[in-house]
Amino acid sequence: MTTILDFIKITRIEGVTSYCLVSNDGRRMAGNDAYTDDFYKDLGRIARQSVQTAKETALAPPTCFSVRGDSTSLLVIPVGGYTLGITTAPETPEGQLIDDILAFLHRIRHQHTVSQKS
Repeated sequence: MTTILDFIKITRIEGVTSYCLVSNDGRRMAGNDAYTDDFYKDLGRIARQSVQTAKETALAPPTCFSVRGDSTSLLVIPVGGYTLGITTAPETPEGQLIDDILAFLHRIRHQHTVSQKS
């Protein structure tokens, strides 16, 4: 089973400035950021609403979506019952970064699945 401690390694991905893992009720579970409780609640709410909208329109839930700002950008990635928020510099190319993050998430999920079967 993937643990919260597995997410610490996400900061090794080039382009990741900070990260936070938020439960669907808006509680910060892990991260190397210092945002307000309202930010975490909003992050969880945004991800829940996005998934709900996808269900209502018969579209696949988003793998990731981004909000780009002047001084930072935010990637929002639904991960099971959690939301992963990744901040980047606004000039960071998102395509490769998103691929790297999704590969990281796949690896940590797969490593625990393999180790449990051994």
